[in-house]
Amino acid sequence: MKPVPAKVAATPRGGDHRSENYYQIKTTIFNALIDTIDLTQLAQLDAESAREEIRDIVNEILSIKNVVMSISEQEALLQDICNDVLGYGPLEPLLARDDIADIMVNGSERTFIEVNGKVELTNIRFRDNSQLMNICQRIVSQVGRRVDESSPICDARLPDGSRVNVIVPPLSIDGPALTIRKFRRDKLTMRDLVEYHSISQEGAEVLGIIGKVRCNVLISGGTGSGKTTLLNCLTGFIDTDERVITCEDAAELQLQQPHVVRLETRPPNLEGQGQVTMTELVRNCLRMRPERIIVGEVRGPEAFDLLQAMNTGHDGSMGTLHANSPREALSRLESMITMGGYALPSKTIREMICGSIDVVIQAAR
Repeated sequence: MKPVPAKVAATPRGGDHRSENYYQIKTTIFNALIDTIDLTQLAQLDAESAREEIRDIVNEILSIKNVVMSISEQEALLQDICNDVLGYGPLEPLLARDDIADIMVNGSERTFIEVNGKVELTNIRFRDNSQLMNICQRIVSQVGRRVDESSPICDARLPDGSRVNVIVPPLSIDGPALTIRKFRRDKLTMRDLVEYHSISQEGAEVLGIIGKVRCNVLISGGTGSGKTTLLNCLTGFIDTDERVITCEDAAELQLQQPHVVRLETRPPNLEGQGQVTMTELVRNCLRMRPERIIVGEVRGPEAFDLLQAMNTGHDGSMGTLHANSPREALSRLESMITMGGYALPSKTIREMICGSIDVVIQAAR
């Protein structure tokens, strides 16, 4: 059999750069592996044993097919195939980097990352949209969710807490679109924000006092402005003996207190049943004897229930909201309550907002 040459270029900034020939070889080897390996048996092994099993079979296939590769190229191929079978495929090297804030996959051919506030195109690519779709399914199934033609939009999270959004065809025209907001391994503190010049020392001291004296706080800001990061930092000032309940669409808050209950919404099942909304979570919180309620993001009728909670003795409650200014944040709160079907006069809603929220903190990129 004629040897198959393989060329793998050096890795530039932003990800692996592979030749077209490399992807052809990888597809051939991967298909042969899937025909050979018993995936059911593989699932019963621990991660390290499964990787060793895959490596042994891939080496055997390379030998049988007489593929000529250097040691470094062969190691890269083994790593890629292990990632495909056991992990998140081409995304693995990006997920391993702690300097990346966002990963944006626009179909199988184009993957962007945000590093130090700047978006750049990487050389990461998937075999095809089917591989990308399989990885999206693997991610969302870990948290009991699904994404398919009947349910083409899904919010989920990775095991490390990274926030994931998936939207697939027919809504996404050019293949699945996957967006990952990376989760920092080391939790940021207010001191870190001061060191990064995200906030002044005086501002940090004021926020520390706000957190300790149990002010009801609304953090407002645009997309990617650091609302959740700031909320995480503020929770660091909560006393360890307080019972805190968090409500989120995709759990990502990192509270360090010992007495924390984390709640997460649930989408409907295939029959359209079983959905649990943010409104229901916030209402249920009131029956759980919370001392503080924290809502990851206020975006609908749950605004009314959160304000009710703030007004009925749950001082120190917090939430985030998409808005470009504090004034706009208060207007959006009013709109959410109105759209929730509450037939209340504007004056009553505004009085409720004024009586509930002590501080609006505006975050900006």
